[in-house]
Amino acid sequence: MPENLDDAEKLRKQVSTLAEFGKGALRVDDVGALLQEATRLVSDAIDVDLVKVLEILPHGETMLVRAGVNWAPGVVGHATIRSNEGSPAGYALQTGEPVICENVETEDRFQIPSLLIQHGVKSTVNVLIRGEGDKPFGILEVDSRQIQRFARDDIDFLQNYANLLSAAIKRVNAQAELAERAQHERVLRHELQHRINNMLATVRAVARRTRTRSESLDEFARSFDNRLAAIARTHALLSGTEKSAVAMRELLTQELSAHGAVEGENLTQHGPGLLISGKQAQALSMAFHELATNAVKHGALSVDNGHIDVSWKTELSSTEKQLSIRWRETGVTIEREPARRGFGTDILERSIPHLLRGTFERTFHRDGIECVILLPLEAGRADE
Repeated sequence: MPENLDDAEKLRKQVSTLAEFGKGALRVDDVGALLQEATRLVSDAIDVDLVKVLEILPHGETMLVRAGVNWAPGVVGHATIRSNEGSPAGYALQTGEPVICENVETEDRFQIPSLLIQHGVKSTVNVLIRGEGDKPFGILEVDSRQIQRFARDDIDFLQNYANLLSAAIKRVNAQAELAERAQHERVLRHELQHRINNMLATVRAVARRTRTRSESLDEFARSFDNRLAAIARTHALLSGTEKSAVAMRELLTQELSAHGAVEGENLTQHGPGLLISGKQAQALSMAFHELATNAVKHGALSVDNGHIDVSWKTELSSTEKQLSIRWRETGVTIEREPARRGFGTDILERSIPHLLRGTFERTFHRDGIECVILLPLEAGRADE
């Protein structure tokens, strides 16, 4: 330290800096601003112009100059230093011990980063900033443009400051996490209300269309109850996952088993493991319900030797990933395409394109129908 600054004055200034930072840290809710103010105060406290905070990046191989004072433009927020033991900062990070280089020109223990050489650094000190658990946050580094002998009090001050900085970072991160949780809860409440409104609108539409297509009260009650059950089954699946998604295979199995289809007997399913978003699952559940209902009334599930084969795959179009679903029934005789169009047909031919931005194609073969649904995959991913 400069000779005209006695030990008592130096200690007073360092204690004052710790107190000032401690009070200021309680008012700051942004980690970047907290770190920047920390480097400014350290620079003033020990009379060294170059100070920086290095934050270890997620991959663990490099550290970013997250904050700093008196560095050239473009350094703070952009420059990086290797986090291995080859550099003074990397060694401090790996060992957790302060690293002092009183003369970088004669230093033979480490490779001095080019960033320090470019700025004319002669002496440097690196101390660890602890993070969550056993993981480090990064390094507090002081770099002097003059050869300087750092006293034990200087090292203790920097380590105490780094410890205080660590606690302040944890507090800010915890506060940010609480704010994020509160926002997440607000979004969930809004989404819940939105889903309830959508469900009520769907129930009303199902009731209205089922009434117009039913020839008796008993037929209306039976069809309406079946369609409400399909909605309820899907919502039960959605409520069982934190990701608001449903496995494609589970969605199909849930619907088809309710209509008497048994895997390995009159049903075959094959395709990759996929998670379907909640929005897509609700619409697809209605589509599968209508296809299964039709199979029970007129198709493969209405005869002893009928069979349903359902397959799905993902495809890459020019702009997005798509999900292709093929439903093929066999074992029945179809002489001509039915002339009557019911609510199920409306769901399949209108709801799929509208709700899922997809397409629905149906082909009547002599031994059973074939349906192909193509839609953009919103939240699906392979999980097998």
